[in-house]
Amino acid sequence: MTSSAPLDDLAAKARRVHEAVTLVRGRAQSAGGHVTAEVDAAGRITALTITDTALAGGAAALAAIVTDTHRAACAKAERAAQALRDELVADPRVAQIVAGTGTNAPAAPRHHPTPVEDDDAYYATRSILRSI
Repeated sequence: MTSSAPLDDLAAKARRVHEAVTLVRGRAQSAGGHVTAEVDAAGRITALTITDTALAGGAAALAAIVTDTHRAACAKAERAAQALRDELVADPRVAQIVAGTGTNAPAAPRHHPTPVEDDDAYYATRSILRSI
């Protein structure tokens, strides 16, 4: 009978990495400091602060600032999460599995569409009802 200790060790390492990734936060502040966004490793907003000064610029300007700040926070969170995942991929057993998939990249970076690419009917018409 073979021992499962090496696999148990790898499973424990994977759990530690997963738990650490769930705690990752990326934080960014707009150029003027009027918008601050914090996101988790998946890019979900966990905190958003908007000053009254940011509101004074109008809806379109605020939307652009929030979007840019969110993207910057996502990039920071992605880098931090990938650094944690790299610890797991550095394990020779995992590296061998990754090599067997025919790819040399452990994870593809997420694609965050730019406003030009986002042609969702809701955003184009400002109402989901208009797209029906």
